[in-house]
Amino acid sequence: MFAALSPDRKFLTVAVVNATESEPKLDLSVAGVRLAGSSTLWQMTGKSLDAADRVGQPPQVEVKEIAIGDAPHSLTVAPINVNIYRFSVAEARQ
Repeated sequence: MFAALSPDRKFLTVAVVNATESEPKLDLSVAGVRLAGSSTLWQMTGKSLDAADRVGQPPQVEVKEIAIGDAPHSLTVAPINVNIYRFSVAEARQ
């Protein structure tokens, strides 16, 4: 898991990699920032950890953009996924 504010402090980006078969739930408590407004999730997944797109073969990896509305209080991360969340920041304290 990795999190960073955009240079203009308007967005918080959170990246979560789940390379397991489990579905962990993560608390989204953020100090020094108030999240408000629309959020977006980009999710990359395959059927297994060995999934790969190869030239001339059907794709095994899919990337989806999902609108998720207001920032949730917790995140549930699906198995075998790379998730990149972008949350709107209403206020960021220095």
